[in-house]
Amino acid sequence: MRILGRVWERVRRLIPGVSGFEEDSEWSLDKSRQMETRWSRGDETIECFRFDDGYVTTVHDDRREVTWQLTPGQVPLASALATAQLYLEHRLTSQTDREGRPFIGLTDNGPVQVFEEIPPEPVEYVYLDQIRTLEEFPDFITVDESLRNVFDRMAPARSSSRTSS
Repeated sequence: MRILGRVWERVRRLIPGVSGFEEDSEWSLDKSRQMETRWSRGDETIECFRFDDGYVTTVHDDRREVTWQLTPGQVPLASALATAQLYLEHRLTSQTDREGRPFIGLTDNGPVQVFEEIPPEPVEYVYLDQIRTLEEFPDFITVDESLRNVFDRMAPARSSSRTSS
């Protein structure tokens, strides 16, 4: 399989427009279970999975043979899914402030990463680590039926025991 990957990489470099094929393709939900969910598109895979007392979201790029975390460690499920959806929709990875909190910049044109102390345009900082429900998602992240199903499937089961009075 690695040989085919190398061949494909060379074809993409030699033929203009071939590399755009994967960029234009849609993300597909490959797996959604209680402990993990996986989306893929071309050579990229996003995984959101339970890790200890929280959730972690990662991206793997087969082309570059690299994996990176979208979350700065374990976060609540809704926060992990928000970082996944941010990448799925906008291809952006949240940044981390000095306290280790994930954030993204928001301009009039939508979410951005901010690499300058004084950005060239006004930026509002939106923190993603305290999101506990889908209703708390920022407006620039879409909550559709598919994401609701993933959230419901992955959410820890609530205890149904009742206390008697």
